[in-house]
Amino acid sequence: MHRSAISHARLMRESTDRIERALHSEDVKEHLVARRISENATTWELWENEHSGLMRQVADYGALRTQAAALRQTTLRLIHGKALFEYLRRNQVRGAERAQILNYFYPTRGFQYAIISEHGGYVRKACSYLCTSHVGTGVVHDPAFLDPMQHYETLYYCRTLFPGEGVESASERSLLPLLKHQLNEWRWIILNPRESLSRVKHEREMRRATGDTQRMRQLKGRPKDGG
Repeated sequence: MHRSAISHARLMRESTDRIERALHSEDVKEHLVARRISENATTWELWENEHSGLMRQVADYGALRTQAAALRQTTLRLIHGKALFEYLRRNQVRGAERAQILNYFYPTRGFQYAIISEHGGYVRKACSYLCTSHVGTGVVHDPAFLDPMQHYETLYYCRTLFPGEGVESASERSLLPLLKHQLNEWRWIILNPRESLSRVKHEREMRRATGDTQRMRQLKGRPKDGG
């Protein structure tokens, strides 16, 4: 049965409804992001304008299949865009180390500007990511937004733990090409869901069968921008 394309108005309505639910969620992370966006009228307007632009790019496609592809591309960019502050937050980077990292990404700006800009960008992108993930799973029913997207986000976060220089050991440096290869593979899987369906099922079964995955040891160093 043919499914109609989703209008810009519905994409925005689904997004704002998702934020409203997040405000009452027991998930601490999504509740905090939604509260940060909602607590200030200026912040909300800035996010709404940015998110409306993202959803306009999706709505402009006239078929649901191409809308789904655009939504995947948008969500990948949001993962990349929020990665730096996610790194600082998760690893509790403070003091001189935080200043050094921010100076790397904002060489012509002061620390105060850099931290405010990065935090504001993170909140807006994290909020939009919450919305696009909901639209992908709950509205479009795109399987790429379940396991593949979450796996890609985990791998991308792991990559920010490797600065490419000053890594603690040769064995850790040797993981860089593998991580890059895995990221490229999962990006292809997300952007080509029909061709990769059997691969996704195989990966899911492998992880379910072993049950031996574990968190990677955190490495110190400066993250690189993933694009």
